[in-house]
Amino acid sequence: MDNKEVLKYCPRCSAHAVLADSRKIVCAGCGFQIYLNTAAAVAALLFDGDSRLMAVRRNHEPRSGMLDLPGGFVDFGETAEEALSRELREELGITVCGIEYYRSIPNKYQYGGVLYHTLDIFLKCRFDDGVDNNIRPNDEISEVVYKRPGDISEDEIAFDSMKKLIKSLKIN
Repeated sequence: MDNKEVLKYCPRCSAHAVLADSRKIVCAGCGFQIYLNTAAAVAALLFDGDSRLMAVRRNHEPRSGMLDLPGGFVDFGETAEEALSRELREELGITVCGIEYYRSIPNKYQYGGVLYHTLDIFLKCRFDDGVDNNIRPNDEISEVVYKRPGDISEDEIAFDSMKKLIKSLKIN
């Protein structure tokens, strides 16, 4: 669905709004403008001792049943590292350390009829050995799997940014 179909009315005066371009909505009545900026998201690159990547199977839409990396959206006032630590605690009950930047890839995320443009930030990390890290998935995750990047089929992967990431891991 196109954002024009969903974002039809001005949040200030309720008049009809128009999508001026892919990033901006302008109200035809009061002139209010709202920008649809890129949202930052983070994902963990966690490998086990056999060089297998931790992936999670999504339990909810979008892309329920597909493989994804653990992570999520960056909240206001958070760094990417803080967001990843929070998401891993919330989603899996784990604590990680040694978080470092790997790469970023733009993505599109369709949810609730709105198309969000994201910048997915992939961060390498490892389990914090000094902490109880028994994995306890929350209801967003139906399964935790470990696979070598070369054994992950593109058809299993939820989002285009992760498909690009997995391809790059297969090459390296």
